[in-house]
Amino acid sequence: MKYPVVAATIIAAHVAALVLVPELGMAISYTFFFSVTGLAMASVVVAWRRSGTPRDRRWWLLLASLALWTVGMSLSARQNYVLENSNPAPGDSMFFYILYVLPVLVSVSSAPVAARKKWAMAIDLVLASLLGVLFYIRTFSIVSLEGAVGTQAAVDVAYMLDFENSCLAVAALLRYVATDRADDHFYFRGVSAFFVTYALSGYFYNHYVALGGHPEFGTSPWDVLLDVPFLALFLAATTRMPQRYWHAPVYLVRFVQSASPTFLAMSVLGFGLMVIPGYPILGIGGAIAAVIGIGLRGTLAQVDLVEEEFRLARSRDELQGLVFVDSLTGLANRRALDERLLREWHRPGQQDPIALLMIDVDQFKEFNDRFGHLAGDECLRTIASALLRRGLRAGDFIARFGGEEFAVVAPGTNLPDAVALAEGLRKEIQSLSIVHPLSPFDVVTISIGVAAAHATSESGPLDLLNAADRALYRAKQAGRNRVASQGDGRMNTVRLDGSRSIG
Repeated sequence: MKYPVVAATIIAAHVAALVLVPELGMAISYTFFFSVTGLAMASVVVAWRRSGTPRDRRWWLLLASLALWTVGMSLSARQNYVLENSNPAPGDSMFFYILYVLPVLVSVSSAPVAARKKWAMAIDLVLASLLGVLFYIRTFSIVSLEGAVGTQAAVDVAYMLDFENSCLAVAALLRYVATDRADDHFYFRGVSAFFVTYALSGYFYNHYVALGGHPEFGTSPWDVLLDVPFLALFLAATTRMPQRYWHAPVYLVRFVQSASPTFLAMSVLGFGLMVIPGYPILGIGGAIAAVIGIGLRGTLAQVDLVEEEFRLARSRDELQGLVFVDSLTGLANRRALDERLLREWHRPGQQDPIALLMIDVDQFKEFNDRFGHLAGDECLRTIASALLRRGLRAGDFIARFGGEEFAVVAPGTNLPDAVALAEGLRKEIQSLSIVHPLSPFDVVTISIGVAAAHATSESGPLDLLNAADRALYRAKQAGRNRVASQGDGRMNTVRLDGSRSIG
């Protein structure tokens, strides 16, 4: 509450001083103008310190704008007191009153922190430099260093100030309303507070006071109007970031953030068109530069977007690999097997039988107990490589089912062919000759259960999986290192009797 009291006290003191000591009105107004500007600049530094970690450097751009405005006011005081020039629009001060918006315009035109690129900042600096040149040309095409020649020139200057202040006020308000980050909300609240009040008070003062029969500071209590923008910034910057009760729709936020880089280019375009009558080459060049700047920004942004989409797609593929790949063997995992089996089962027009091979490493626990888990892991990796090397068909799918179990999905394969495939895999693993002293075969071997069935609407892949698992159990019970099958049949009439052959 103390800060609003300070602001109200300053305004009241300024009005009282002008009323009580009118003969010193100009000195009083200059004193208050410099004081409130200094107060606003100090509050900007405070806001920067409060902006978090890392601190928001855009506050320094606002500070630079205030510093340029102070230079303009200093030059105006110099015209009055040193050069004894009472012209309301001397060229040097008017130039800085126009130029001061440039740093803030760069910040208002900037993309969100996460989207800022060096190339974007380079384009902004080029456009800002060009805009500064256009400001200079436009200012001194209307007034001379001594000031405006005639009322019309002063009116033209006033309208030019109105144009830039209004544009910046609207742009700042859009950025303030469409924010999704606390730092952005805090910063654009301060910028909006200053430029909205400055556009309103500046318009009223320029047209109804300075151009309304009161050309000098200190001739009217209305001078206090120029205190208001700086005190509004002081209040916005010193008040801590408030709780937000309304959040802009995400689409609006993204739209304004995407459109904001055009604010600077549109300013260059606008002032380029203004100077065309007197300086056609420079004006046309400025307009062309604005169009090129917008186009180049859009093109580079599109390149970044495509690159980002490519990176996200690659990350998604890598993540999908982590989800569906067994980290030990590099084969597909159980989740991938379930999805593949389900997809094959429900494949449109599926007429051929689907075969499933369930593979188990014989007496693997004993191998682990004898040689250790690291050797067991290496054994599983070797078996996985051998199963792949055996030469499965292009449509076949192999996965680690879990532990020491593997599975092979063989679409379009009848039971005899599936048994032959399983027998080839069994021989391949035995030929590796991985020493296993606790095995009756002295080497690591595998047992395989085979099932094949036609997909029907009355059954599911789980039935095929259970059939292959039961066949594997029979192979283990029969002495291991062999292939057992459950026989062919439609899964809606699954024949799980004892007629299954044992390889």
